[in-house]
Amino acid sequence: MLKVIGMMMVFAGCSWSGIYLDLKYRKRIKELENLIYAFEYLKGEINYRLTPLHEACLRVGIDSRHEIGQLFICFAKLLRGKHSVDGNALWQEAIKKERYRYHLNNEDYQLLSEFGRGLGHMDKEMQQGNIDLMQNKLKLTLDLALKEQERSSKLRTGMGILVGACLCILII
Repeated sequence: MLKVIGMMMVFAGCSWSGIYLDLKYRKRIKELENLIYAFEYLKGEINYRLTPLHEACLRVGIDSRHEIGQLFICFAKLLRGKHSVDGNALWQEAIKKERYRYHLNNEDYQLLSEFGRGLGHMDKEMQQGNIDLMQNKLKLTLDLALKEQERSSKLRTGMGILVGACLCILII
């Protein structure tokens, strides 16, 4: 009886691990989509409403979908506090503080870090170009992530179930 309960626990744990990995990857895709939306919103705030950067980031953060807005809210608070005169340093600090919330990978964070290099050193037109560049890079990353998801979604789930079944066979 104890052996059967152990096998069921091993199978359920392995199966859940595969499903969890797939869910985590799906959340990453959703966060990339939300980042693209947030940068579009930021571009609109800066270009059409002529909102200062800290106010624009705060509005983007409040109106953004899901958890992505917290990155922009944190950055706006840091800008308002002016802990540094360098926009890049504040952006990096905001990423560092909010990193635990997201399911993004290291390449995604490097991409976000690149955005900070142009902050505070540019006029409105160059900021728009920086945001456009970031959106294009995020769209390419999203396309690659969607292709990867399409290709390996069932693989991650299936491998979890298969490993669980193999371990149960070994227990027998």
